Amino acid sequence: MNSLTPDKTPVLVTGGAGFIGSHLVDFLLDKGHKVSILDDLSTGSHGNIAHCVDNPGCGFIEGTILDSDLVDKLISGAKLVFHLAAVVGVKNVVEFPRKGIEVNVGGTENVLRSAASYKCRVVLASSSEVYGHSRDIPFKEDGDRVLGPTNIQRWSYAASKALDEHLGLTYAAEGLPVSAVRYFNAYGPRIDESGYGSVIARFMSQAFKGEKLTLYGDGNQTRSFTYVSDTVEGTYLAGTHPDAVGEVFNIGSGDETSIRDLAHEICRIIGNDPAFDFKSFEDVYGPAFQDIYRRVPSIEKARNLMGFEPVLSLRDGLEKTIEWAREHYVSANNSPG
Repeated sequence: MNSLTPDKTPVLVTGGAGFIGSHLVDFLLDKGHKVSILDDLSTGSHGNIAHCVDNPGCGFIEGTILDSDLVDKLISGAKLVFHLAAVVGVKNVVEFPRKGIEVNVGGTENVLRSAASYKCRVVLASSSEVYGHSRDIPFKEDGDRVLGPTNIQRWSYAASKALDEHLGLTYAAEGLPVSAVRYFNAYGPRIDESGYGSVIARFMSQAFKGEKLTLYGDGNQTRSFTYVSDTVEGTYLAGTHPDAVGEVFNIGSGDETSIRDLAHEICRIIGNDPAFDFKSFEDVYGPAFQDIYRRVPSIEKARNLMGFEPVLSLRDGLEKTIEWAREHYVSANNSPG
């Protein structure tokens, strides 16, 4: 299968008004694609795509991926689908687990079913959460998944995303060009505390207000933070590279950073003296919660098969994100009324 070319290929982005989705829309429009956005605005916002509305190559439809007729209509006019719409954010998943399962699995079923009807290439957005609390670091795409018990609702998100991948790979085995990408802690402009990038968004918000930064647990748990432009580049490669079909890829940075070090770095850039308020996970999410202590990807597969290479360091990415936040967070907090 040849790579898709950027000559106004019609593309559908579900969840395109969200954090990662809106950046992907920008990227696609810059490449000359005609883009349709489907989003129910549950965590996305008009503000993320307001700058796109006057672009003749972009259209926005407010709706849900659970509406199978709407999904089918939109996919019938597309050649490529980036399926990012989902219930995201640990707080949302813990508080509304049934909604998360229904949206994440039922919506993906609708997308894949229609894509098969129209022979449309699909990229499924998955998550590093699927690895659970595996201790096999760095995580490799063919590594074992280690999840907690079913009465711990945070694992429902990992299970739903893994089931999405299973569905996608069965369709791929039947001839539909499907790929999946597992995101690792994307962040950048437009992050919001309710979804992706929530810990960085929360730290910035607290720092700008002069508050102590809230650390959960001991703050020594580690993550691999990925600037959104790198996340988008990896997502696009998964949807256009001929060797990506039928594959699952980690899309992240290989660098490992503790949450405590992240908090120190944000304070340094903003110009605050570090001050922290430690809380247990139980205080925040209730007694039935388990955290993932280390989450670091191997990106060798994405590098070798697609040429994926993250380019922005955490320090540079945080500086760009904080520059954006100074205007949006601080201006909003200082606005009259």
